[in-house]
Amino acid sequence: MDPRLSKWLRWLEVIKSEIQDLVVSKYTFHEVQKMIAENPTIQVGNSFYRYITSTYVSHTVIGLRRQVKADPQSSSLALLLQELIKTPEVLSRKYYLALYKGSTVKDLADKDFDRFAAQGASHIDPSQVEKDLNRLRDITKKCEDFADKRIAHRDKREPKDLPTYNEVDDCINLLDELYVKYLLMFEAKAMDTLLPTWQYDWKEIFRTPWICSAH
Repeated sequence: MDPRLSKWLRWLEVIKSEIQDLVVSKYTFHEVQKMIAENPTIQVGNSFYRYITSTYVSHTVIGLRRQVKADPQSSSLALLLQELIKTPEVLSRKYYLALYKGSTVKDLADKDFDRFAAQGASHIDPSQVEKDLNRLRDITKKCEDFADKRIAHRDKREPKDLPTYNEVDDCINLLDELYVKYLLMFEAKAMDTLLPTWQYDWKEIFRTPWICSAH
C-alpha cells in the first residue's frame, strides 16, 4: 500500500473520533435544551445553564477549528482533503475495487467508485474534493474566526461576525456528511451519520435527584 494512503487511513481514524465527539456534543446539548424548554419549573436564570452553554460553544468551535486548520503537524479533515487534491492518483480505482474482493456486492464496485471519479477514470476526481474543501472552509469561517480571537486566546481585534447556534450546527452537520462520504471513498464502508445509537438510557440521570436531602 502507498505510504500516503496508509497515513490518510490513520488520519481518518483520528478525524472520526474528533467529528463524532462534535456530533454527540451537538445532539446532547440540544436534547438538554429541549428538556429545559418542556419543563416550566426549571426555566429560571441559572449560572449552571450559562456554564453549559459557554462550555458547549467553546468546545464545538475549537473542535471545528481543528478540522479546518491545515497545519502539516496536525491530522485534520482540511489537510486530508488538501493532500487528496494534490495527489488524487493515490486513491485509485484499482485500490477501491480490491476493497470489494470477496464481497456479495463486488459487482457494484465500479459504479460506487464512479461517485468520486469520472466514469472509467483511474483515480478520484480532485475537483470534487476541492469543492468539498471550499464548502468546509466557507461554512466554518465565522466559527474559525471566533475561535481564533476569543477561545484560543483573547485577540485585541473583535470577531467579524459571531456565529449563531444554527451556524455551528450547520458546520457540524457538514463535517458529519463529509466524513461519511470519505469513509465510503477510502474504505468502501457505508453509514448515514456518526451519531451513535446508545445502548443505555443516557437521560436516566435527569430523572434522579442530584442533591441528597441530608445536604
